[in-house]
Amino acid sequence: MTYENQIKDDEIIVFADTSLYSKDSVFKCLYWYGNKFHTNIAIVKGNDREHYKITLKPLIDTEISEENKIKTLQKLENDLVDFNLRDIVTKETQNVRDLLIAKAFSNGEFDENPPGEISDPVGFKITDND
Repeated sequence: MTYENQIKDDEIIVFADTSLYSKDSVFKCLYWYGNKFHTNIAIVKGNDREHYKITLKPLIDTEISEENKIKTLQKLENDLVDFNLRDIVTKETQNVRDLLIAKAFSNGEFDENPPGEISDPVGFKITDND
């Protein structure tokens, strides 16, 4: 089976490799299409990989031109990458966010200057007195 994104009758069909795209990012992305499309997600198994088969079908009272279907297909492909990247960044920065929240609610426990001297190797103004 070939996994090519396509527009077929009234449906927009996109395949996303499950090893590249997280389930969370796919669902977050598709949420924004719910006002114009009925969305369906299925997992299809190929020879060596699984793919999400994402199908968008216009809602009953929504008519979409061929040009807009092509634009929607391209937008969905871009949005999948965007939401997957957001998911990656969220996971990579989880510890930093946890530390910031802990400091914000620490009641001054961590309000000390870091060890060492503050320097400005690139020439930015680091104090108001400069």
